[in-house]
Amino acid sequence: MNKIADETNFDNLLKCLEELDKLREYAYKECRQILICFPRIFMLLHDEKYEEAKDSIKQLETKIKKLRSEINLRWQKYLFPVQIEYVEAYTYLCILYEARMPSKQEIDVEVDAYLFGLLDCIGELRRAVYDYINQKNYNKANFCFNSMKIIFEKIFPLSYFDNVIPGLRHKVDLARKLIEETYVDLTKINTFKM
Repeated sequence: MNKIADETNFDNLLKCLEELDKLREYAYKECRQILICFPRIFMLLHDEKYEEAKDSIKQLETKIKKLRSEINLRWQKYLFPVQIEYVEAYTYLCILYEARMPSKQEIDVEVDAYLFGLLDCIGELRRAVYDYINQKNYNKANFCFNSMKIIFEKIFPLSYFDNVIPGLRHKVDLARKLIEETYVDLTKINTFKM
């Protein structure tokens, strides 16, 4: 019998693929478990339980960094939505609690996750605007609205790089729409207040 294929070679390939699959399952499972935590963090933030939210974010930050170092580039795609949520939550916390926007270096995520997270934070800030209006805290509502605009104004010129970060221009357009709708609502509220 003519042997053109070395069985050891294919046994090694099988082992390699099984290892890759284990790593894929691990990355997927860990990322899902982290993602499940973010809705609770946003509830804490909207309820102004900043210390508890900050502690939760710090715990997730540790898990994200550990996971990032453990998984290879092939499975980073599972980490991408986790990083976006992390940026969104951390930025929202920093804006409301410390009146500042964290840098990409501080958050230490990929540039696309950073930009998408900032843009998603605009939606959380919009919700905060309405929460503060309901509480008749107009100064805080205006602060949140101005924060929305600042994030947008900083990222808008970067939307040119949609070919480098696919989907960036679309996210920027959605953010613009949220800001415009919020502005219209604030104008109506100011008209009624007079």
